[in-house]
Amino acid sequence: MWRKLGWFIVGLSLLGMMGCATSASRKGTIEDEPWYPVIQEIKEDVARLEGTVEEMSQETARLNKQTADLDSRVSLLGQELRNRRMESPSVPAAPRAAIPPTPATSEVQALYNEALDDYHGRYYEKAIDKFTRLILQHPQSTLADNAQYWLAECYYGLEDYPRAIHEFKKVFPYANTEKDDDAQLKLGFCYAKIGDATQAIAEFSKLLNLFPDSEYTDVARMKIEELSP
Repeated sequence: MWRKLGWFIVGLSLLGMMGCATSASRKGTIEDEPWYPVIQEIKEDVARLEGTVEEMSQETARLNKQTADLDSRVSLLGQELRNRRMESPSVPAAPRAAIPPTPATSEVQALYNEALDDYHGRYYEKAIDKFTRLILQHPQSTLADNAQYWLAECYYGLEDYPRAIHEFKKVFPYANTEKDDDAQLKLGFCYAKIGDATQAIAEFSKLLNLFPDSEYTDVARMKIEELSP
C-alpha cells in the first residue's frame, strides 16, 4: 500500500512537471529540478515503512508459532493429567464407627430452641445459621437429626427446593431418627414443586413401602392419586 502511495505521489509530481519538460531538458538534468529532492525523500520514507511492515509481519509470524506451541504443550499436559487420574486407583473411604448419640446439653437445647423459633417466625436465614452450627458443633447430639430436618425445612420455606432435597436426604443416615418418614414425605413435595411428577410419585410410594405405619400414609396416597396421569 505504501509503495503504491509513494509512486502515486511521484507520478503526480512528474505529471505536474511535464509542461516544463522541454525547458528542463534545456536547462539541465532532472536532478537539478527543485522538486527532485522531495521526491527522493518520499521514496526513502516509503522504503523505510515497507521495511518496518516486513519486520512486523515476521514478528507476528513468530508470535503465532509460539502461541501454537504453547497450545500444543497445554493440550498434552491436560491429556497426561487425565490419563494419570484414570490410572490412579480410587481409595474407598474408611467406614465410620457407629457412635451413639449423646444427650443434648442445656447449651445445645437452647440453640435448638432459638433456631426453631426463628423457623416458625419465618426468619429462615437466621434459623439456617443456628441449625447448621448445631449440626457441625454437636454432630452426636440427640438433637442433630431434628436440626438436620428443620434445616431442610428452612430451604423448603425459601422455595429452594433442590437444596431442600439435598438436605432432607441427609436425615436418613441418622440412627434411630424419628424424622425419617417426615423427610421422605417432604422429598415427594419437593419434587412435585419443581414439576417432576414421576419422581414425586416415586418418593411418596417409597414412604408407603418403607414406613407403612407412618401418620403420613394417607397424605402420600392422596398425592400419588393427584399426580398420576
